[in-house]
Amino acid sequence: MATVRQKDRDRAEQMVRNLGMDPLQLLSLDNPDNQYFFGPDDCGVIFYTLTGKRALSLGNPVCLAEDLDRLVRAYIDFCNRRKYRCVFNSVEESIAEAIRSIGFLVAKYGEEGILILSEYDLSGGKKGALRRNVAKLGKWGCTCEDYSPGQQRNPELEREIGELQKSWHEDKKLNLTYSVGDLHFDHPCGRRYFVTRDKEGDLLTVVSLLPYRQEKGWCIDVMYRKPGGLTGAMEYTIISAAWILKEKGAEEISLNIAPLAGIDTSSSDANREEKLMHAAFDSLDYGYDFKGLYCFKEKFAPSEWKPRFLVYDHRISLVQLSRSIADVKGASNPKLWMKYGKFFLSYTLTPRRYQNEQKV
Repeated sequence: MATVRQKDRDRAEQMVRNLGMDPLQLLSLDNPDNQYFFGPDDCGVIFYTLTGKRALSLGNPVCLAEDLDRLVRAYIDFCNRRKYRCVFNSVEESIAEAIRSIGFLVAKYGEEGILILSEYDLSGGKKGALRRNVAKLGKWGCTCEDYSPGQQRNPELEREIGELQKSWHEDKKLNLTYSVGDLHFDHPCGRRYFVTRDKEGDLLTVVSLLPYRQEKGWCIDVMYRKPGGLTGAMEYTIISAAWILKEKGAEEISLNIAPLAGIDTSSSDANREEKLMHAAFDSLDYGYDFKGLYCFKEKFAPSEWKPRFLVYDHRISLVQLSRSIADVKGASNPKLWMKYGKFFLSYTLTPRRYQNEQKV
């Protein structure tokens, strides 16, 4: 018999499938620490995770545009009654502006790379290295397979993918859980998995993609590659997946968010929160290489970069906001949490650094 939590999850998943337009909504649904807020008359749902007394949600609220205001206001009232302070992480610009009008603060959080498949190809100087890697892997006899466990399970392939995932984590020596997904073969939520093999049949990479916009869009979720494997195998897999999905009617591929990327601190409008996140982008590469992740996505020369924003209660201090980011990015790894925590707290508690930035 399903538990209350499982029933809530199933109810939330159905809302995402019916109303979801944001690539992050199904990804957010899979967070094991999620709690669910359902709006009045089931107008929508917001997933949130508690870190102390701060309620963090990832991606846009799940609802129709005309229901956004009442869903968000009801959620904020709910949080206020419990003395939670809200942080909306990685929302689109229109959502950020709507919540700003309620009295929340806004800071740019990063950018999402989008491939518009009707116009995207591998021509042009910016894609030269990508084009060569894709061609090279093809000449070397590599092949890409499409796997949909929601249609038919393949235990042997899942075992192979699990071994690849294990070797990747052992090589990286960490596991991120808040904004990075997992394999979810038992409950794939429509995921499709693309695996690349070399000419000997050995598994080189796996990339999973989540559907949005009723499968018109697909968002990259997890990427695992064989340590020491062929250079360019991941790029080959992503491009192969894009062409396969285009043939099946997809219109766009989201490369997912490059957190903390594209924040212009030279602007007079840049706030202290944006300066903090830009400093983290430039300085932190332990466990979650923000700059390296952006550079990888930039190889694809996306059709567009969509800005994403952090929207938060004005009563949350910069120190508390920093702690929240550290909590979720290093949630399952104490060394990672200490690394992020030390950086964010030293930054926010050093007035001289801030004063120097203000003079630039």
